[in-house]
Amino acid sequence: MPTSSLFPTRLFTSRSAIVSLLAGLALLVTGCVADPMTVNEVFQAMPGLNQSPPTGIQMVESSTALTTTVAAEAANGTSEADVDAPGVTAVTIAGSATLTDTTDSSPTVTVKNPSVNVRSGPGLDFSVVNGAAQGDTFTALGMSDDEAWWQICCIPGPNDERDNPTQKAWISNRVVDVSAAAAELGVLRPLFPDDLTAAWDVSYQCGSERCPVAECAAQVTASVRNAADPRWLEIDRNVVWDEGCGEDSTWLHQVDRADGLERYPNSTGLFFFNYWIGAKPGPANSFYTLGDAEIASWCGDPQTAEVEEEGGWTSAYDGVTCYDERTGMLVAMKYTKRWLFTGEFEGEEYEKAYFGDFEVYEVALKETNVELDISAGE
Repeated sequence: MPTSSLFPTRLFTSRSAIVSLLAGLALLVTGCVADPMTVNEVFQAMPGLNQSPPTGIQMVESSTALTTTVAAEAANGTSEADVDAPGVTAVTIAGSATLTDTTDSSPTVTVKNPSVNVRSGPGLDFSVVNGAAQGDTFTALGMSDDEAWWQICCIPGPNDERDNPTQKAWISNRVVDVSAAAAELGVLRPLFPDDLTAAWDVSYQCGSERCPVAECAAQVTASVRNAADPRWLEIDRNVVWDEGCGEDSTWLHQVDRADGLERYPNSTGLFFFNYWIGAKPGPANSFYTLGDAEIASWCGDPQTAEVEEEGGWTSAYDGVTCYDERTGMLVAMKYTKRWLFTGEFEGEEYEKAYFGDFEVYEVALKETNVELDISAGE
């Protein structure tokens, strides 16, 4: 079983033990030792978590923000015109990016010098990450504290397609013309306070008679380790399981104060590690209930991931994550983990066969001192 911020570690103590019980697991699903095709059909027919949102999330069928965004994307040729449902943008492209039109209705800056540098931060001591030429136009996000630099979107990132840049950067105010809408933006306020705190409740359930525990709970807390850096806020994320039913852990995150993106993106490919994905990750398509407040949130499309394990086993994940629309901080998450078997057992060949054992995780924001996008209150 892979190490994770959420996995209890006493479940299924060895893969060899599971293989020895394979026939018994099949009996739980079908009443007899099933062939791979039958078992896989059972897996495909299982109700998915994606049919119900995470706890606290109320999905919105349509919203002004969603409709406006989709209409604009369709007009620019960046989206299909008939896309009108929540979850239009995948979480893996949280940093939306495009060159915008040059009308004063849009917050833009346009390069007026023949050639200029685009930097990683608001100052000459930050590295040059790209160049721009006269006439290049970018979306303006806001100004630095000294009003000498603009944060812009977007330039090509290391993994971006040529026509779909996603990386935010900074450009000097002295080398650009500013639209009327951009001039109204003013200074870009930090998304997070220096003393950031947050807490999430975790609920765990196991759907197998062989689990040491059928249910378990944990709390995830976030607190600042170091606030000295002017750009990066160092945050410790701690996971503590009740009564030792899981493995406690601590994870260090470095989050950009201005745009909410992590300095070192998640390299695991597992979506449930993403607690901060950047400001305005997508059009608000849901509300998250936090106390008496409703938080405008964005729930991405359903996501899946697989991790190869020992002994022919694959851990398959399926879930939904939802984020505060202002900061891109996680508000709710729900996913399943299932075990699939590939290989030979007692003369039968199996290909990612599912035998009925699964785990369910739910994560819900409980409290924070971060300014969230509060849309309404009771």
